[in-house]
Amino acid sequence: MRGFILKYKYNYRQIIFVFLCFVASFLQAQTYQEYNPNDERFKIIALEKAKIRLDNSERDYLAAKKLFDENFISKDELYVYELQYKTDKLNYDQYMLSVIFDNPYINIMKAVKTKDKNDEVFVDLTIKNSTGSNYALETTMMADMSGSKLDATEIFNLYVSIKDMERNIISQPYEHHVKKLKLNQEYSMRFKLLKDVESVIVSTNYGDKIDEKQIYLTKKQDANLITIRPDVYAQEIEMGQMATFKLGMEYFGNNRQSFIAELVGLPDKYNWDIVSMQSNVTMSRLDFSPADAQQSYALRIRVPEQIGENSELDKTIYFQLVLRNQQKDIVGTADLEIAPTAKANMKLIVNNLYWKGNETETISFSQIYLENEGMKAISNISADLFLPSEWEYEITPNKIEQLNPNTRMLIDIKIKTPKNVLPGIYQIKFKMVGNNVNRILQTSEVELKVEISKKTNIMVIILSVILSLALIVGTIWFIVKISKN
Repeated sequence: MRGFILKYKYNYRQIIFVFLCFVASFLQAQTYQEYNPNDERFKIIALEKAKIRLDNSERDYLAAKKLFDENFISKDELYVYELQYKTDKLNYDQYMLSVIFDNPYINIMKAVKTKDKNDEVFVDLTIKNSTGSNYALETTMMADMSGSKLDATEIFNLYVSIKDMERNIISQPYEHHVKKLKLNQEYSMRFKLLKDVESVIVSTNYGDKIDEKQIYLTKKQDANLITIRPDVYAQEIEMGQMATFKLGMEYFGNNRQSFIAELVGLPDKYNWDIVSMQSNVTMSRLDFSPADAQQSYALRIRVPEQIGENSELDKTIYFQLVLRNQQKDIVGTADLEIAPTAKANMKLIVNNLYWKGNETETISFSQIYLENEGMKAISNISADLFLPSEWEYEITPNKIEQLNPNTRMLIDIKIKTPKNVLPGIYQIKFKMVGNNVNRILQTSEVELKVEISKKTNIMVIILSVILSLALIVGTIWFIVKISKN
């Protein structure tokens, strides 16, 4: 009898316990599973709430499992507790991952610009998966996921490209594909720059996130090489003129050094120098340092008035700008071209720069000669006259198709003024313009002076003379008559 009572009391306590578990589960569902819009904002608080739910579900599941083992509840009832526990476990894992990996982030570790001996420029880029939150909970929380197949520490299908400041892709390959990048894993890749720049935008595209960072490229410091970038590689210059090549130079070195410039392949009669674009000072040596790696210079080459035996007119001269260090090693080169051409020039010879007349006369300048004093024919020559408003002119010949060297041509200019022109002195500017191959040539501007006076009426003059004579005769007659009286 006593054993039955003890067993009954024990079962009574178990029944009360089961009832309390149901009540706790109901209260848990009502209290902790209600949606709170602030959970998305304060994810760490939502994680704590999920942890409380998980602890309660785990305690209820273990208690229910014990009751099932003692045949106090059915398998279906146990399944309800088990399902709640697994649901809360997944919910907790979701919030935990949301906290840990709240901000997926790709860190740019290195972006180094290098140059090979073929003057090709590359960028060695190193990135790192620095995904994580600001709570420093990764190490402790990830232990709660032991045995889980979820691995949110990895980033899949990452695409990396290099752009200029206008956001044009300037790298080869255009995009680099990284299939998988684990947490804190570094990954290196090499791009060939299609356009040499100092700063680039590194663009990373993964999932639904596009991240772009402006990066100033560092330079590899294991080779003392200089990149030379001319603005043009070839020029056609007349004899006696100056050819100028603007040079952008970039130094790849780890200490301060001086370099000497040489021109290999240029004839001796061509004088040249290198001038700093900043100070306009002729340089005997070029100084570079890591802090002053970018510099601009101008190579000036003067073509002689007469071409020597080692060069010919209209024949391209191929030469090379070479930079050497103190050990005479070549550290930078640039291939250039220059083509000396015959001089093309024309001038105006004006024997009379002054004309005087009245407004009814036609202004004429006839003693003007156009001379080709160069060594090349000049074609399509025409006149440019700058006249006062409403004045008209006629030039003969109107157009000169071709003027050969050492040839003169007579030019006649006639100018007609409007009827209401005012008397005075006028200036007329005049020049001739022609073509030589792809160049425009023009003479010096000549100033012609025109003096215009009013035309006098002849009848007025005759009338004035008659009146004057009558006045004189009348005066004489009057004096004679008075003297007789």
